[in-house]
Amino acid sequence: MDLGWKLDAAGVGLFMVAAAESFNVFSAMNSSPWTAENFGADPAKAESCRRYVLIAVVANSGLGLGASLLAKSWWPLVGTISVSAFMWIVYDRALKRGLAAGSYGWTRQ
Repeated sequence: MDLGWKLDAAGVGLFMVAAAESFNVFSAMNSSPWTAENFGADPAKAESCRRYVLIAVVANSGLGLGASLLAKSWWPLVGTISVSAFMWIVYDRALKRGLAAGSYGWTRQ
């Protein structure tokens, strides 16, 4: 495996595609952070959300590694890991805000 830090046109293209696709992986695995904030006080739902965030991180790592192998550059993996770290922080913040607010979800009135 001959991966380096070069950033040619193919590497830039795969970096951009892999990073953008990482958001789609999060979207497929989870509801929005706004929704997570609205049930953050429910321990079972919050744990489920965190589990799917972890699954998205693992899937994005595979996506980034595959794109890096194609580009022969580490940059696509850097892109997917960057998006994953950002989204981990976003979901964690949303769940903590929901917990602090006592948000268990929506109820019919």
